[in-house]
Amino acid sequence: MDLGLKDRVYVVTGATRGLGHASARALVAEGAKVVVTGRKEDAVAEAVSALGPDAAAGVAVDNAD
Repeated sequence: MDLGLKDRVYVVTGATRGLGHASARALVAEGAKVVVTGRKEDAVAEAVSALGPDAAAGVAVDNAD
């Protein structure tokens, strides 16, 4: 199904694991690009690697700040 997400950019918070990561994977599968956030730099880097560096960028940040 084409949801019309190709080349759009989405920010997904808490995307290093769980529901956030699953949401980021679904967006990338539809052709979107994502910016993933998480609190730990190594977890963010791992998530970006899993999603594909052409489709994802990451920022280590505590969103509560």
